[in-house]
Amino acid sequence: MTKAAAALCALGVASGCGATMYRPTEPRPVMGPGVQIDVVSIRGAAHEAEVAIRTQQPTLIGPISWSAGDRESCTAAKPLPVGQHADNGELFLIPEAFEVNGSQVVFVQLGTDMAIAQPGLFLDFKVDTSANQGCVRTPLTAAGTETLWLADRSPWALSAGLRWDTPLEPLEGTGARLSLEFRALFPVGPLRLFYGFLLGGATCRGADCPSFEYFDDGDSSGAAGLFFHIGGEAGIERRIPIGRWSLAVTLGGSIAEFHLGARPDYTGEQNAGVAGPFASLTLFGSRAEVIPGFAPPARRGAHGPELFIQRLTAFGRGPTESAWVLGFGWRVEGTQ
Repeated sequence: MTKAAAALCALGVASGCGATMYRPTEPRPVMGPGVQIDVVSIRGAAHEAEVAIRTQQPTLIGPISWSAGDRESCTAAKPLPVGQHADNGELFLIPEAFEVNGSQVVFVQLGTDMAIAQPGLFLDFKVDTSANQGCVRTPLTAAGTETLWLADRSPWALSAGLRWDTPLEPLEGTGARLSLEFRALFPVGPLRLFYGFLLGGATCRGADCPSFEYFDDGDSSGAAGLFFHIGGEAGIERRIPIGRWSLAVTLGGSIAEFHLGARPDYTGEQNAGVAGPFASLTLFGSRAEVIPGFAPPARRGAHGPELFIQRLTAFGRGPTESAWVLGFGWRVEGTQ
């Protein structure tokens, strides 16, 4: 599942939609003992912080951590990973405490913890010049409704879903399906355009279905009596705020190939094409996933139930058949 999401993310980057870059609404460098630290950008939904550090003498910086304003600075138990980007963009990690003599830019990995979506968080930098030790603290999330970080475009999003659905009428022998979906969503005015892919399995219905079994006859093996399917989808979505909740209304279409597992002596057709338009409603939960102080909003891990309806047409295993399909699932989404 992680590899599939990474592949979709790579497609988004290839389309010119890398991580959204948020810059401070005003310069906020902070000073410590012989050091100046400036968070010059936040990338994605608070995934990575770009930090410029200047020192007057060799200075040990780190560990770096984030903590709430009501906690003593530099007391977090878990330090954040720190690294630098190579020329090809790949991140390589450096020690959590590193020496700076002059100027250096590092990239702090802020992690995937949903706890970062809370007000009044700070980035804490431990500083040690041998002669002086201290902790430098700079704001990470807003304490109230103020905007600390501003992007020049609306962020795109990655979404993943697990869905179960079933045709209400015969559909070329394809039965109930369990599917994984991955989407990239791109804002266009009040709408979001999306594309993605889906894969999963389905039961086989009808008299021409082979018996369900696992077989291994030496030359071939697999699960008989089940379909494997893979396909693509595209469409539009409108997300409507409802208080602390939001409703995603989706219209689109999909096309997939179904392959029926069977023993080599099976004489029926094993492949079918399935395509058709669909609509769905997804109720995303409390807005607690919105990270305070970012405009446009940066979200982590919004999730909620999905209701799904589709009109499918199947072809390839016999006379073309059409059927309504009903389903439900669960979706997870985060801005990039």
